[in-house]
Amino acid sequence: MSEWILVLALFWAFWAIDGARLLGRRVFSLTGRLRRRGRRGMRLGYSRLSLPAVLPHGARVVAEDVPLAFSPEGICNRPVGSAGRPAEEPERAVQAWRWEEIKQVGLAKGWIYVNGARFCPATGHVMAAEVLALTEAAPAVRERRLQMLLRRWFRPAHLRRKARVLEARTAWPAALNGWTLAILAGVTIYVGGDFAARLSAEKSARLADALPWILLGASAMHLMAVIVTWRALRRLRAVRPEKRSSSLMSALLLPAQALRLRALAGDGFFPAQHPLAAVLAFAGERVQRAVAFDTLADLRWPIHGREDSPRAREIAAWFRAALEQRVRAELARAGVAVDELLAAPKPDTKESCRYCPRCRAQFRAGPEMCPHGVVLARVKDEA
Repeated sequence: MSEWILVLALFWAFWAIDGARLLGRRVFSLTGRLRRRGRRGMRLGYSRLSLPAVLPHGARVVAEDVPLAFSPEGICNRPVGSAGRPAEEPERAVQAWRWEEIKQVGLAKGWIYVNGARFCPATGHVMAAEVLALTEAAPAVRERRLQMLLRRWFRPAHLRRKARVLEARTAWPAALNGWTLAILAGVTIYVGGDFAARLSAEKSARLADALPWILLGASAMHLMAVIVTWRALRRLRAVRPEKRSSSLMSALLLPAQALRLRALAGDGFFPAQHPLAAVLAFAGERVQRAVAFDTLADLRWPIHGREDSPRAREIAAWFRAALEQRVRAELARAGVAVDELLAAPKPDTKESCRYCPRCRAQFRAGPEMCPHGVVLARVKDEA
């Protein structure tokens, strides 16, 4: 059985690392069952390392903070209303362009370029062609299009509908993956636990003879799951960059990569959204409130941008107001009370009299401003 132990160990090693992605910037990764159940929902992570769902019936939805701000006057690469902590900052100096100054917009190596200069990451929230089209639009038309972009980033109901479609189209692959995983887990326990030594010689020999046939059956289910997924991809059209065809071919040759076919089919299937929209669609109540607070705090009490040019600050101010209006509307639909979310906390100690409305740290009498530059507010008195 020693040769089987090595094969199974390699299989589980490949399975453990399959689907993990090391990215150039931090992203939100929601993993688990797509349909929210109760108050738990999908698990949320914010890191450069995006991990896949553990079980075959799970999926992964990735969302990034919007890397730019715009207004009817122009566009800049200052992120506004970021849900991530710490928020991603522009790698270079903040750029701000009036629409009439933009002559060229391009896309290369995952970045949007404006007038030949690298502008912001191409996260899918705004396409290069859309930026160029906005430069040619009349001011009234441009503002309507900008409002449409904001609405497009906040569609939790649309995400849930796409999740139902993905679950329906990948029901058979997920079921076959589950059976394959269960069989291989049972074989691993039998071989690794040396259960053959605890059985009679006759039974042990029979199981040893049956083991190749069991693995052959698992291989047949693996092949069937890949074929069904390949057919499903024809109807699960991707709206974002993806490599599903090449990943599926790799999974066909390496079975350890074919036990998360639902997550593979969902790659690029969900449109680019604000992280708060994805959280409202799939996460539990506690995570919803946490991400909603972080987004509103960055809108209300930004700690970056004071050193930006007057043009960039003007663009960011318009974008901040428009984005907060959209965020408030979505939170109202989700039943999250903004006033309660931003309410002053009760004092931690008798000496606490002020707090930072952004980080919620409490202070004693004396300082008027948080070390991050946010003006302190008064805490709520004990009843």
